[in-house]
Amino acid sequence: MSAAQDYYEQVLGMGHTPENALAHTRQHYPDFIPGVAEAVAPPVMTPVSQQAVPAAQNVALPGVAAAPAVAAPAAPVAPVAAPAATAPNAYAPLATTPLPGGGTTPMMWGAVACIVFALLLSMAGQFSHAWVTFDNQEGVSTGLTTIKSDCSFDEDIEECKQSTYRMYSEDWMETSYPKDGEGVGDVITGEYEDYCNNLFTMQTENGWSRENAEDARDTCLEAPGAGGMASLILWLGTIGALLGTVMLSAGAIGRSLPAEAEKHGKWAAMAAGALALLAVLAWSQLMPESVAETSLGMGVWMTVLGGVLGLVAGVLAYMDQK
Repeated sequence: MSAAQDYYEQVLGMGHTPENALAHTRQHYPDFIPGVAEAVAPPVMTPVSQQAVPAAQNVALPGVAAAPAVAAPAAPVAPVAAPAATAPNAYAPLATTPLPGGGTTPMMWGAVACIVFALLLSMAGQFSHAWVTFDNQEGVSTGLTTIKSDCSFDEDIEECKQSTYRMYSEDWMETSYPKDGEGVGDVITGEYEDYCNNLFTMQTENGWSRENAEDARDTCLEAPGAGGMASLILWLGTIGALLGTVMLSAGAIGRSLPAEAEKHGKWAAMAAGALALLAVLAWSQLMPESVAETSLGMGVWMTVLGGVLGLVAGVLAYMDQK
């Protein structure tokens, strides 16, 4: 197989069409024809040419006895060998001839796109305030560790803002609503744990027994507790997606990382996807049962989609490297 044919087949093996492979090959081997190996010229030796020297002829003179004929010694002729034609090395390494596209394939670029979207979706799910929405309370939703209320859906917006602002504050007893509501928008967000503690304080002030108020607070705190565990798992998945993005991108553009880490991008992507799905599963199992009618919010679906894309990225990279 000639060097040009070998290069042509390497380009075909990378997923290029025969037309593109031929175009790339002819950039380096203009006279290349697919399937026709270049002939290797064998060494040629010219035959040794020796010229015979005719023997001297005796000329008989009248009256003189003819002398015996003596053959003149032939002049030695040294054989001259023609220089052998230099044949091209058909199996010379192709390291000096770069492969088109840096050695990447559309499948690898697809893996990079999937892991990038998985990274973005996992971060969006982490900071989303809409993992749970309340069907009977329009505008109220909770995230992993946060709670949000949109008072624009309430009939009395100002009253909603005042009560919500205090309930979502760090200390319900010491927090007062700003004069004329300055700096407070219609959408108010707070920590779920602060809301549970303020709920306990409000219930005890309204005549609840301390035991019942503590039970209600403990039940309320189960939600941010489940969200905190899911958030930790999801952060690990986000870090895995970030590492997978770096590794797969380096492999796609033909760059080498320390310890050839770019070869392990597929495993980082799969781990990121699995951790994102595990975060959703752990959250759903640890969340307490709610007496209110609730629905899964956009944060859950973004995280699930990110997990699936992470797994897809890993599978595509594995198939490409295989």
